[in-house]
Amino acid sequence: MQRIDEGELMFYRLCRHKRYKTLLDIDCRNINKSNVDMWESPLYSLKDHRGKPVVIDVTSSAQPGLPHNDAINGFVELLQEKEAKRIVDFGAGSLRHTFPLLEKGFQVCAVEFEEQYKRPACRQARQDAQDHPNFSSLIWPGGFKKDNRRFDAALLCYVLQTMPVPKERKSVLRLLKKKLRDDAYLLWMSRYNQIDDASRSNRVSDGIYRWKEREHQTFYREFTTEETHEMFEDEGFKHIRSLGIRGTEQIFAYAKGNATWI
Repeated sequence: MQRIDEGELMFYRLCRHKRYKTLLDIDCRNINKSNVDMWESPLYSLKDHRGKPVVIDVTSSAQPGLPHNDAINGFVELLQEKEAKRIVDFGAGSLRHTFPLLEKGFQVCAVEFEEQYKRPACRQARQDAQDHPNFSSLIWPGGFKKDNRRFDAALLCYVLQTMPVPKERKSVLRLLKKKLRDDAYLLWMSRYNQIDDASRSNRVSDGIYRWKEREHQTFYREFTTEETHEMFEDEGFKHIRSLGIRGTEQIFAYAKGNATWI
């Protein structure tokens, strides 16, 4: 039997109140109670706004084969200037942003679900990365939570957008903050205005789901720039630089503590 602590119970009690359901834009009846323990499994049993059962697989959003985003180069320059050494790539997927850091000599720890690393492309990428002496990987959640390392910087690239439970997004930011050293950095990557008209009717939680024809669906939640900055500020990160090149990109560098870009 899973343990539910008092804080989690309070969250679900608040969901039952009409006012808080409106504020959260999420109905607690549509979240299977097996999801109460934070992000223990990549599968989420939900119901969409029509009451139709939907199974979200958060590992299905990884897109193997895509090149790294060139904005990582600007972040690398910052890390080199600040003499940062140890980086965590949280929700690393097929490691497309891990490799550029390894090639620049950084120590990189890639964190993912075990189920993600079993996917052929991700498994191969992990095997290739192990040729680098500075590469390590941890399984989410147990391995990462138990690890005692502290990091100089974190990558959070296209991750929170795929998580269907709002409370868990905040929990990820809080955990990363604990894992980061004082005056550390975080790189956020996202996109905006990517939801097509057909998908807008597939509402679940506070976002949408795609691939209705599949056994498991993909979740996506778009954040405005203002929402993104507010989310990070609430957890103690300050925005220090925007690195996006294309208009739909939201690529931001954040700092913990007194760290600055200059």
